[in-house]
Amino acid sequence: MRSGTRQLLRWRILACLVVGTVVLGSAAAQSVSAAPHYPVSYNLLGTLTAGTFSPDTPPPGANRPGCRSTKNPRPVILVHGTGANQSNSWQAIGPELANRGYCVYTVTVGSLFNIRNFGELDSVYTSAAQLAAFVEKVRHWTGAEKVDLVGHSQGGTVNLFYLKHNDGWRYVHRVVGLAAANNPPTFWVDIMKLVPGWKDVVGLIVPATKQLLTPAEYTKLSPRVYPSVRYSNIVSQYDELAIPHTVAFLPSGPNVRNIRIQDVCPNDRVGHLGMIADPNVTQVLLNELDPERAKPVRCGPGGFFL
Repeated sequence: MRSGTRQLLRWRILACLVVGTVVLGSAAAQSVSAAPHYPVSYNLLGTLTAGTFSPDTPPPGANRPGCRSTKNPRPVILVHGTGANQSNSWQAIGPELANRGYCVYTVTVGSLFNIRNFGELDSVYTSAAQLAAFVEKVRHWTGAEKVDLVGHSQGGTVNLFYLKHNDGWRYVHRVVGLAAANNPPTFWVDIMKLVPGWKDVVGLIVPATKQLLTPAEYTKLSPRVYPSVRYSNIVSQYDELAIPHTVAFLPSGPNVRNIRIQDVCPNDRVGHLGMIADPNVTQVLLNELDPERAKPVRCGPGGFFL
């Protein structure tokens, strides 16, 4: 082979290497830049208003088909509270988890007359049965053996009821409650006693409410702590609905953590609804879901006072 031909061949090989390096580098950069970053909204009033009219639209980053995560192998299912739905409850926590590599799933349960704008009005039995069916779907979609559950308000009650009455303890690794109704709210139980018959009237309209405000009914719902499940309950001492706020606590044990957000961030005056849109609460939640990689909580102003 002539020297001129060999030199031309060398230049062509060098050019191919340069072009290949540029292309691969560009592809790698594109892959990084294309990593999902979902919008997070801590505007509680805005999300409550908008989400109420789109109850079947999951929050950004949630309900991704075929989601797989090597960083966080267990999918996280978010369960809303009384009168809420999957859309208006999780516009902050849903995308926050998705942006951190979690496979996040949301569902609306317990709607009456199939009016899905407002969930968890029907019997707790109904909500738990619907949650059980959804957990099985998520396990099928993701191939995960177990899931983690996060529940706000009555959503926490439904989660624990599912563990106890639908054999959910077999399929759940961790349960996190946000202002969860784990025990009867004694303040409202006493208020109902002042108006005889009012609880029955409310129960005709919202069966779940009567169950939650009747101690005898609550005994049937009462949670059981399973050794194989990890429990975390995050509450606010300024909760205006779960009164006293300690009704969210479970009995102390090696697998139970009861956390008052004011013990972490003393100036946070978040209320019951604001728990789902409070950056401080979200940071604590992230640490509870992944305690091995927990980070110091950087306390901010806190969430909405309601």
